[in-house]
Amino acid sequence: MLMNAAIAVLCIAPMTAAGEQAIERQVVLTITPTELDGGILTEITWDNGALLLQGAVANPDGTLSARYVVVPAKTTALSHLKQQTDASVDYWNRKSKRVSPTGLGRIESSTDARLPMYGIGGLERRVNDAVDMGGMQQKHVLRLNRLVLFEREGGVEPYDGEFWSWSPAELNRITYVDGKGDLWVASSAGSGARRLLKGDFTLPAWSDDGAAIALADKTDGGRRWEIIVVWLPDDLRSAR
Repeated sequence: MLMNAAIAVLCIAPMTAAGEQAIERQVVLTITPTELDGGILTEITWDNGALLLQGAVANPDGTLSARYVVVPAKTTALSHLKQQTDASVDYWNRKSKRVSPTGLGRIESSTDARLPMYGIGGLERRVNDAVDMGGMQQKHVLRLNRLVLFEREGGVEPYDGEFWSWSPAELNRITYVDGKGDLWVASSAGSGARRLLKGDFTLPAWSDDGAAIALADKTDGGRRWEIIVVWLPDDLRSAR
């Protein structure tokens, strides 16, 4: 889907809490643009229990070039890889599809252009000359059937998989990040939405075994990312 990138690999061991239903979260890495060769984080994928982090790197001429890096299991030192793994590519292709693995849900996107609103004399009015008064604003919306997954005024249009990830087919669910940055889970048909965590999250990735969701938490004004693994309670690991 994306572009050339930087990749990091993390080997993850689950945190156990026998009999507990509380949602656990673990910060497994804090990563900066420097560690992505000046790029930004663009993908989180799973590969047989390991996490791969991908970043897009811009060249001075505006093109994108590949930077692949790996985080060994017992250190946060980064070393370079030459390419993505086949498993990580396959994972991203599955998790970022607009149609659920079971075919019960379809994600639709829309971008509406609208004139900005200005308050004059205590009243709001639409500005007729949008060019002179700041141009058009855009509203980006992602919907899963009747459920609004994501809604944001302005900014760049979301790319497929940036704010959602399907669960394994047998769980029949989706995890997504809304326009406020909070993490949610719902059925793949868009019912039963349940907020798991508040934050400024992006790039949710549901593990292949269904036990965890990995995602990035933007910190320090968006200048670094904490990579978090959320261990799900039993009721979210079982089929609906």
